[in-house]
Amino acid sequence: MQTNQANVVVDLKRTPNRDRIGELETELDGIEGISRAHASSRSSRLMLVDYDPKVIDSQQILGAVVRRGYDARLIGM
Repeated sequence: MQTNQANVVVDLKRTPNRDRIGELETELDGIEGISRAHASSRSSRLMLVDYDPKVIDSQQILGAVVRRGYDARLIGM
């Protein structure tokens, strides 16, 4: 069975410390439809998220980040 994957970049607007980045990656990875969330190697304030658009959309991903206390916006890929 083939799944479609989409990508989005979430700009956290402020660079969180390393512990908070790890926590956010783990929390996002636990959301149904998200296959991978990780901080960019170029800038830790950019979170790269791979997801299944049939299960979750980019606005829901942004909402999950904002509910965790981050000031964030989407940057499409």
